[in-house]
Amino acid sequence: MKKYVSIYALAAALLILGLMNACQKKPVDYFYPSRIFTPTSVSILAYDTLVNISWPASLYTQTMHVTYTVQIGRDSTFQSGADFTLVADTNFIVVTDDTLADRVKYFVRVRANATGGADSSNWVYATSSFTLTGVQIFGAILNSDILDNAVRLNWKPTPGVNLIVLTDTNGDTMHVNISSTDNANGMIIINGLKPGTTYTAQIFAGTKSKGLISFTTKPALSGNIIDLRGITGRPTVLYDTLPQIPSGSIVLLARGQTYTIPSTYTFDRTVTIMSGMGFSTPAVLQLSSNFDATGKIDSLRFSDLVIATSGAQYFMNVGNTATIGTLSLVNCTTQGVFTNSLVRLKTANDTIRKLYVNNCIFDSIGIQSKYAVFYANASSSAEIDQIEIHNSTFYNFYYFIRQDNVHPSSCLIDHCTFNAFINQGGYFINYTYFPATFVLSNNIFGSTLDPSNANWIKSTPNLTVTNCFYTTDCVFSANSIYGATAYNGSSTALFRSPSTGDFTLMDASFASGYKAGDPRWLP
Repeated sequence: MKKYVSIYALAAALLILGLMNACQKKPVDYFYPSRIFTPTSVSILAYDTLVNISWPASLYTQTMHVTYTVQIGRDSTFQSGADFTLVADTNFIVVTDDTLADRVKYFVRVRANATGGADSSNWVYATSSFTLTGVQIFGAILNSDILDNAVRLNWKPTPGVNLIVLTDTNGDTMHVNISSTDNANGMIIINGLKPGTTYTAQIFAGTKSKGLISFTTKPALSGNIIDLRGITGRPTVLYDTLPQIPSGSIVLLARGQTYTIPSTYTFDRTVTIMSGMGFSTPAVLQLSSNFDATGKIDSLRFSDLVIATSGAQYFMNVGNTATIGTLSLVNCTTQGVFTNSLVRLKTANDTIRKLYVNNCIFDSIGIQSKYAVFYANASSSAEIDQIEIHNSTFYNFYYFIRQDNVHPSSCLIDHCTFNAFINQGGYFINYTYFPATFVLSNNIFGSTLDPSNANWIKSTPNLTVTNCFYTTDCVFSANSIYGATAYNGSSTALFRSPSTGDFTLMDASFASGYKAGDPRWLP
């Protein structure tokens, strides 16, 4: 019996000894490469004034104190060297525009440096470039801010701003000092520019760029110029002059003066009526009655004017048979209440080939008489074939566009702001037959006048809607708005003072993120 016990005891002892040996930790043999492995990739996150560059740590370096060299340059091959080199002991760096230039395309490469007897790795190149967009304190430049030889620039007052540099397409530069008063006002007028020339303006605080914007000066006026600016004390001088001038004339009016239209004037030739270039208040057309047209006219252009009613129900009411190639309204505003339409075709076969509107503010139209702002309705044959509207604001109106039983070719409404619109069963747009090209882009739709009796667009057109938004008080009782994105707030929350015609966007994040609506209202 004792013999068997001894055998069992010996076996147990051996087992315990084996387990003890198994539990003892053995030294780990780490792999030390003769050359540091190349990082596998480079990630770049670029913002307005800084860039974050990161990369995975090289393989098998967890016990090695590895540093990395980061190079940033304007040449993707780095044959011409790097603009900036940094050694980092982390696997990321952040570089600001204190070091790098804004609005310059840069490339990046990274390598692990030699350490512990291991050579440096090869370079890994980022697969994409980056650009710091830079700060932008410049405000939008409107058509009314540009002359043939001058520009009015505006910006957000910013500490230290002291210089604007203008560069034309030939590389010629003009340096304009900014006084503390200019900076406090956030505005300066720069004269001495060349007509029809594209300039880039860059604004600086010391040596740091604070914004960049481009514009093109207007071409110098040429052709048959009828200059009425020197004639004072004759408010009917425009009305008296129009019948006497040749087709194609450009009529210049004095800024700040009022020109009366005492009775209906009928255009029968091509003419441009505009305020002379300048930054003061535009000339006023004071209409006791509307304009009309007859015959074939290549173009009628109204530019930089206040269109005021003094009894006129329309701006233009075409009661004769007329074909107008292009009717242009550029940088115009209305004053007073137009009880009917702004533009109406009321005679059979009247035609406007193209209606062009840009940088205008029109309000108080058609509500009393239930007329559309732009209206072609005569015998189901009058037509505005192409409508193109940009950078404009419309408010306090009953109906926007109406055309009956015709087949127009296009309608484009882009970067416009609408508010206090549609009531009494009116439509925003009503085509019997929708144009082949129909686009609403970058618009903001504010409050409807009567949410219980307002319509969006009649039927279901072949309509393209991009980057458009509507407020919570933009409500239609039928033909509801579609294709646009709901803004989480009312018109009074989004706009500064819509009741007084100030549609400055109060939501800065919305304004910067979407760039929608009439650009003049961007903060």
